[in-house]
Amino acid sequence: MSAVEVRTRVKRKEKVGRVVSDKMDKTIVVSVERLSRHRLYKRVIRLTTKFKAHDEANEAHLGDTVRIEESRPLSATKRWRLVAIVQRAGEGSTDVVAGEEPETAEAIHMAAHPGRSDAATVDETADERPQEVPA
Repeated sequence: MSAVEVRTRVKRKEKVGRVVSDKMDKTIVVSVERLSRHRLYKRVIRLTTKFKAHDEANEAHLGDTVRIEESRPLSATKRWRLVAIVQRAGEGSTDVVAGEEPETAEAIHMAAHPGRSDAATVDETADERPQEVPA
């Protein structure tokens, strides 16, 4: 082996989530949501995982959307650190929520009903049918 070893840095995992607690000093609790399909019932379910992250300047507050990155163990339960604040709480409240975007709704639908691509057109034609009013 040569005297000079090249150390390559492994790409660290990053997650985006919402701050659910900022009561500890230099620590925030970030809740990360993900969609998964139930193995037996095939229903799309929302799973939530909480991570404790290091916030050196105590700049993230409750409700902020933040990006966290994997790091070395900083305490018994803290293995993540704050990279950036994506959106402050209260700012941009008129924006569309991620769960309500058409692309997200289509992805959820396709995960729940594999092979059914015509479901969106069926819903549209149901609204166009004439409604009979009883006399």
